[in-house]
Amino acid sequence: MTPLSADEDNVADNFIVFKTLPDKDANSDCSQRGGLRVFVVNTHPDKIIDLSVDRYFSGVRQAGRSMFALRQGHSQALGCNIVMDSHQEWRLVSSYFIEAEAAINRYGVIY
Repeated sequence: MTPLSADEDNVADNFIVFKTLPDKDANSDCSQRGGLRVFVVNTHPDKIIDLSVDRYFSGVRQAGRSMFALRQGHSQALGCNIVMDSHQEWRLVSSYFIEAEAAINRYGVIY
């Protein structure tokens, strides 16, 4: 898949925000550990963003990479920021604007 245009490379990064929020369920594993749920949000008003994120546990990058398309204004839960009493986080690897048809062809779904 290619970006909408070469000029828009890395511009999509400006519309990706990571947020940590308390779980609505106070009995969730994350809440019980004293952690917060980590979400990635597409803040662009009208474009879908294809993004890749890596997960870090105790400062060490973990195997695998999460890749998905995220609709404008939507968020995707990634996990809890505390696991086994250690910090966990996600970092943006890449992002670019993508057309809906291309996103469906690549992933089968847009979040």
